[in-house]
Amino acid sequence: GWAGEMAGRIRTFDWCQTELGSLDTWPASLCSTVQLMLASPLPMVMLWGRAGYMIYNDAYSKFAGGRHPYLLGVPVEMGWPEVAEFNRNVVDTCLAGGTLSYRNKVLVLLRDGIPEDVWLDLYYSPVADDDGKPAGVMAMVVETTEHVISERRRQAAEDAYRADNERVRLALNAGALLGSFVWDIKANRLSGDERFARTFSFPADQDLADLPPDLAEA
Repeated sequence: GWAGEMAGRIRTFDWCQTELGSLDTWPASLCSTVQLMLASPLPMVMLWGRAGYMIYNDAYSKFAGGRHPYLLGVPVEMGWPEVAEFNRNVVDTCLAGGTLSYRNKVLVLLRDGIPEDVWLDLYYSPVADDDGKPAGVMAMVVETTEHVISERRRQAAEDAYRADNERVRLALNAGALLGSFVWDIKANRLSGDERFARTFSFPADQDLADLPPDLAEA
């Protein structure tokens, strides 16, 4: 038996308007694959036939967002027109017996009519009909967008932290080369260390705790 919200939708859908024909004429291989898919907690979608008619599970319906339940029984290129070319290649490859997999593949998908970068782990494999010939594609679609974005943010924060550390190091190195000074703006007093005095050629007997303030203005 098929369980879940999608099981009910698949049962009541009028498949006669697609190339799959009535549910009771479906090949046993297709029925058992659909059962497997409906039981999976991962988002899965079957693309059946050359047109890639979509049959999917509850987890995939969440991923589909506003396109659910309209995707059911629809050819994949009509259901996801913005990535039609990508899906055409998937169906052609798997019907020829091949498999495909992508890690963190970025696709631009329309969500509420707005194009968004969406990162996905995608796995595609052929599903055979009762004669053992590839007749459809089983797709597993795991969205990794949040993970990718948080990883990028972490990386950016790390890079910024590194850059800050580098600036501090350069400042300290400059201090080591040129010496360091403190300018007390209120009292208009400048004081420096010995290296600073040497760098700017102060006379050896100059009191470094009270340097001429016009030096600061220069």
